[in-house]
Amino acid sequence: MAEQEEYVEMGASIVVFDVKEAAIAERRERYMKLTIQGLDDKAGLDTVHAARIDIKGLRISVMKTGKAYRDKINVYLKKELADEKHLLGLLSPIEDYLKDEESRIEEEKARIKAEAEAQETARIQIRVNRLFDLGCRFDGTSYIYGNLNAPYALVKVASDEQFETFCGAIQGLIDEENAAKAAEAERLAQIQKEQARVAAEQEKERQRLAAEAKAIQDEKDRLAREAKAVEDAKLKEEQAKIRIAEMEKAKAEAAEKARIETEERIKREAAEKEARIKADADEKARKEEAARIRAEKKEARRPDKDKLFLYVSNMFSTPGPELKTEEGKAVWEGMQITFEDFHADLLVLLEVL
Repeated sequence: MAEQEEYVEMGASIVVFDVKEAAIAERRERYMKLTIQGLDDKAGLDTVHAARIDIKGLRISVMKTGKAYRDKINVYLKKELADEKHLLGLLSPIEDYLKDEESRIEEEKARIKAEAEAQETARIQIRVNRLFDLGCRFDGTSYIYGNLNAPYALVKVASDEQFETFCGAIQGLIDEENAAKAAEAERLAQIQKEQARVAAEQEKERQRLAAEAKAIQDEKDRLAREAKAVEDAKLKEEQAKIRIAEMEKAKAEAAEKARIETEERIKREAAEKEARIKADADEKARKEEAARIRAEKKEARRPDKDKLFLYVSNMFSTPGPELKTEEGKAVWEGMQITFEDFHADLLVLLEVL
């Protein structure tokens, strides 16, 4: 009994926990009211984190003190374990609450990141669908229409204005092709119209000559009937024949003159039409040659432009480092803003090629 009392007295003098219930109650009152107002509430997050570390330190202090006491005084192990569990039981809800607050913010960050990635994927798919709708083909690395070429990396990182500029260039080529087809159709229609006009005039002239020939034939028939009816008027018949011959000659000469004039007019108009067609063809050839020269120059610059775009894309596709401290993360966020501005400036410079 004396030995037990000695241990009790020794335990009362040795076991002194640095953490008191009053201190825990005071922290409970302060810390259980802490909240983080959102993703941008860095001050609130830092306060909750510091509070959790403080409670964690108290918990560790209690555990260390309890263990040291148990090693020295095994007789009172059960009593001190009960005290320790009691104190830990007071601390545990506070620590759990603070952990939950931190976890809630981290989970929200992960959700927002996943949502942003899904939106980015959808944005790129919309651009790809737009290019296919315009008639582009994909060769595995780039979207191509005529002499225009857009690498996939550029389609992914280009601004909306740059992407619309590229789509506008494709639409311009499409409009030029449609305009050329329409011009050719118009030219063929004009030729057909001119051929129909000449054929109509020739048919009209043929009908006129046929009518004149019929009139001559009718006159011949009439005179023949008169000659047959008045066989005894030989002199009159001879005179009539001479008159008819002169009429036929005059009409034949008039018809020949009209025919020659018509052929000359048709030849003259055909020559003028051919000259206009040749002038149009020469102008078209000149424009096509100018377009070809521009396309060749642009094609000559394209490898340099593609290399520069690929270099810029590779430059900014390297994943960021995994940082542990809040200070390092803050510095990295500032660097990312600077990188984005620099990236945009580089893309503007590349547009001159």
